[in-house]
Amino acid sequence: EIDYAKQARRNATWNGSEPLVNFDRLCLLLHGKEGQVKFSLAFSMDEQCRTLITGNVSAAVNLECQICLGEFSEQISCEIDTVVVEELNELFDLDQDRAAFVAVGKCVSLQDIVEDELMVAIPMVPKHRSGCDGHGARFIEGSDAKAESSEAAYEDTYRPFSDLALKYKG
Repeated sequence: EIDYAKQARRNATWNGSEPLVNFDRLCLLLHGKEGQVKFSLAFSMDEQCRTLITGNVSAAVNLECQICLGEFSEQISCEIDTVVVEELNELFDLDQDRAAFVAVGKCVSLQDIVEDELMVAIPMVPKHRSGCDGHGARFIEGSDAKAESSEAAYEDTYRPFSDLALKYKG
C-alpha cells in the first residue's frame, strides 16, 4: 500500500511486473496462475488537487473458451485513468464517464487497482478468436453458417400455443 497523495505531489511513476499468482481474485477467473502482470502507473494532481492515476496494465492469461471449453491464451491489457477520492459523496461531483477509486484512509493498494482493471478487461464471454478446433466454421465470429443454422432452428421449433394467438385476434 502507498500514500497516494504523497505520490501525486511527487509526480511519482511506478513501473514493473508482479507474478500473476499474487492476484488472488483475478486468478479465480483464469486457468492457471503462470505469468506476469506488467504495469506502468503515473501519479499526478488534477485541477481540483485530487490524485490522478494514469498508465497501463497488461498480462498474458489462460482462459476457458465458452464454446468448446478448451483452454487458450489471451493477452489482456487496459489503460488506467482514474481519480482517487476520499469520500463516497465526492463521486457525485465527477462526470459520469470519469473512473474513480474511493480510498479508505491515506493509502491505496496498487495491487487492488491493477487487479480490478484487469478483471474488467477480461472478455465477458471468452472464446477462441479463430474458431474452435473440431467444430468447423460455424463457431467463427460473424460466420454466415452460424446465422443460417439459427434461422433453420427457429423455423423448426415446435410452438404448441401458436394457434391460441390466432383464436384471440378475432
